[in-house]
Amino acid sequence: MTLLKTYNKDFSSKNKPPVVSVIGISKKFPGSIALDSVDFTILEGEIHALLGENGAGKSTLVKILYGIYVPDRGEIYIRGRKARINSPKEAIRQGIVMVSQVPQLIDKLTVAENLILGLEKYGFITRVGKVRYFIREKSREVGIEVDPDTEVWKLSYTQKQLVELLRALLLNAKVLLLDEAITFLPLIEKKKFYKFIRDFASKGGSVLLITHKIYEALEVADRITVLRLGRVVGTVPRSKVSPDDVRKMMFAERSSQVTYERLPISTPRESAALEISDLWVMGDHGDHAVRGVSLTLRAGEVMGIAGIAGNGQKELIQAIVGLRRVEKGRIRLYSEDITNRSVSKVRIRGVGYIPDQPAKYGLSLENSIEENLAMLPSLTNRLINWGSIRDLARKLIKEFNIMTPSPKTPVKFLSGGNIMKVLVSRELLVARRLLVAYNPTRALDEVTAIMVRKFIKEKASTEGIGVLVASEDLDEILQISDRIAVMNSGRVVGVFSSSEVVRDEIEKLMVM
Repeated sequence: MTLLKTYNKDFSSKNKPPVVSVIGISKKFPGSIALDSVDFTILEGEIHALLGENGAGKSTLVKILYGIYVPDRGEIYIRGRKARINSPKEAIRQGIVMVSQVPQLIDKLTVAENLILGLEKYGFITRVGKVRYFIREKSREVGIEVDPDTEVWKLSYTQKQLVELLRALLLNAKVLLLDEAITFLPLIEKKKFYKFIRDFASKGGSVLLITHKIYEALEVADRITVLRLGRVVGTVPRSKVSPDDVRKMMFAERSSQVTYERLPISTPRESAALEISDLWVMGDHGDHAVRGVSLTLRAGEVMGIAGIAGNGQKELIQAIVGLRRVEKGRIRLYSEDITNRSVSKVRIRGVGYIPDQPAKYGLSLENSIEENLAMLPSLTNRLINWGSIRDLARKLIKEFNIMTPSPKTPVKFLSGGNIMKVLVSRELLVARRLLVAYNPTRALDEVTAIMVRKFIKEKASTEGIGVLVASEDLDEILQISDRIAVMNSGRVVGVFSSSEVVRDEIEKLMVM
């Protein structure tokens, strides 16, 4: 590891001066240290990947650079001059712009209107005609065309991410902070974004790429920095390290737990856990998001739903658990019709639900881990035994390696990955007959993501529950599924056995 640290000095050259230098940055939250004396540089014209397990401090560091958090201690220098970044507006003034994995756009406005509003918000004034021309030209260059006069709700997830990047360029970004912004794009589209950011760097821009995907970092980055427990483990040039080297930096002895081999095929029971018949479900904007979907999931089976975001997977999952109304068709849980039943009536029947937005549909961030367990009737039987709840919380914290000072710590003080661990661990307990999940390992590091997939698979095999998993991460779908259904434009366009599936065929169906 000492050798890895020395690469940082070797790679810094007079030809590539630091655009951003972070010196001795520390940040504490109640009961935890998020960053501890971090030193870090972003060079001119480089793509720099920032990796680390959940709770390592990546998001905290990025939010400090973007002015969302103010450090307790330490200094930031922009092109050699000391800077105080206390708001996103100030970060943008310094040429630093962040793009996250969740597009921050207004669905009812057009692409051009969204960009104009974004510019005005930060004091940039420009003509609408110029913005329209910029959108057309740049999207054509990238190979993902976007009509500036199209309402945002009509765009694919890939197109929305492109709009976010175009806004960053219009804000005159010199440093792009990409916080998991391209992690969940399909490979074909992802490669177009790789070219986009390489071109940006070749013209003197700098990119900080935050990702959980080691192979993504090795594909596109010039240097890689790894954080662990709030400290820098090392900064290395991509050309000098292998995936195993980076993995060992991130996870130390736990790196041996990482494997992408397909998990053992389950032996389904005879009974159908879930039957979906000719299902039609409305989206958020008055059109059908789910169009005539029919699927049968057997008890003890894991079915994966592959597809690019925005093709009906979210609406299908929400209809099953009662969050979205079914217009036509039926949903049956072990032969019982649960179509348009309330969420509470579906959940009390032993249905676990893992949404990819824990704060919106899963957890109360203001409450503690204990309280988030106690609020579910299926775990408390209406009378809360706080001693049992406390023991259960401690068990889950240990089993899932949840980084928290205490079971009584409010969930809002945990990192995004640890919040997801709280949700997943609770829902695996709740799921006695069926588990429905949407991107269940989003925001989780490699070791934890694979651990969660193994837990899900084991629960299906040993307890005989049915599991329906929708995910934009095709690696996840291929690893965990017994059968794979592909959704495109609200329809199921193919169903495959995992033992016979060909990845290229699935990707073609996803983008056809």
